[in-house]
Amino acid sequence: MIMKPISATKKGVIISVALIASSLITFYPLQMSERGQSQYITLSIFIAGLVWVLYSFKQKNPSSSFKAYFNEGFKCFIVVTLLMVLHTFVFYKLNPQILENAIQENNAIIQNGGNRTAMEIAENTKKIRNIFMPMMLSINTIKYLILGSLISVVCGGFFSQKN
Repeated sequence: MIMKPISATKKGVIISVALIASSLITFYPLQMSERGQSQYITLSIFIAGLVWVLYSFKQKNPSSSFKAYFNEGFKCFIVVTLLMVLHTFVFYKLNPQILENAIQENNAIIQNGGNRTAMEIAENTKKIRNIFMPMMLSINTIKYLILGSLISVVCGGFFSQKN
């Protein structure tokens, strides 16, 4: 029985599952902050996964063009971006304490500044609540799109060079 090669899109799903698993493991059992060093773990997995996709493409298509490599990378990182944004939405909805902690930290900073009234602090808290989810989603979308593009360009340029 001949095995069909795994497509870049399916590899994107595999990478996403690994990213989500690492995110959940670092947050729940390891008690690491979602804004801390756990980000480096997930980004390392993402980079390694994208390099894996492009390297395996090179093994099957050794004389491909830069465009073909970028296209293969794009098929992968667009899926990862979509799934990670969905994960981000669900994660923050299931963990409202993250928003509450961010608001408390921000209020403490503002109060230490001493130049805001209680009404201004309450208004600021309301603004943070309104922008938190869109901000988190846009940050993650941009992060995965830019990093995915960058890795695809670098690996595509490297792998498409002729000997």
